[in-house]
Amino acid sequence: MSALNDLLGRLRAALERERAFMADAAHELRTPLTALHLQMGMLARASGDLERAAAMETLSAGVQRAIRLVEQMLALARQEPRAEAQRVAVRLDDVAREIVAELVPLADAGRIDLGVSAAQPASVYADQDALRTLLRNLVDNAVRYTPAGGRVDVSVEELAGATRGARLTVSDDGPGIPAAERARVFDRFYRRAGTSPPGSGLGLSIVSTIAQGHGASITLADGSSGRDSP
Repeated sequence: MSALNDLLGRLRAALERERAFMADAAHELRTPLTALHLQMGMLARASGDLERAAAMETLSAGVQRAIRLVEQMLALARQEPRAEAQRVAVRLDDVAREIVAELVPLADAGRIDLGVSAAQPASVYADQDALRTLLRNLVDNAVRYTPAGGRVDVSVEELAGATRGARLTVSDDGPGIPAAERARVFDRFYRRAGTSPPGSGLGLSIVSTIAQGHGASITLADGSSGRDSP
């Protein structure tokens, strides 16, 4: 009976998480979809080639933001507590090189110096796809919020002794996050007022969910320039 009650309790908690997620998703999608509708109206009313081109550019940017929001919500939904995913031995240093290479074009477009500063051979037992998602979100977040001419470094360190395991560090010289707000940036849909560029508020929430699912911890600390880095 105790096992059945535990199972029912977990099912109720899962349903509550589903309801909360759907409510949050509906709320967050309303704004970009309304914006797209208005931008389509602007395109329809454009009176000349220049005005039409500007309206098209605005609409395209809006579509890309909406696509990214949906992708992030799907990624978060996939990381919600569920049946145990298959865990295998994964070389964290190889994943770091792979994700950095994947995001170099994004960094180059923003004139950001992105690279792997150190990569000790380090294996972890993990869901490989989830680990890629975690690192991709960390690096993508750092690149997007680092100003032109800035630097983003990724490093992997093997931990010895009683701790065993590995430490992944993504450091940047972006604007940083005040210490009082650092815990909140891992909440779903949380966005700091006045931050640019606009985002979904889900990237670090996804990172936190994956880390917790793997028994790992994530922290924000001051970077080399006195600003934060995870």
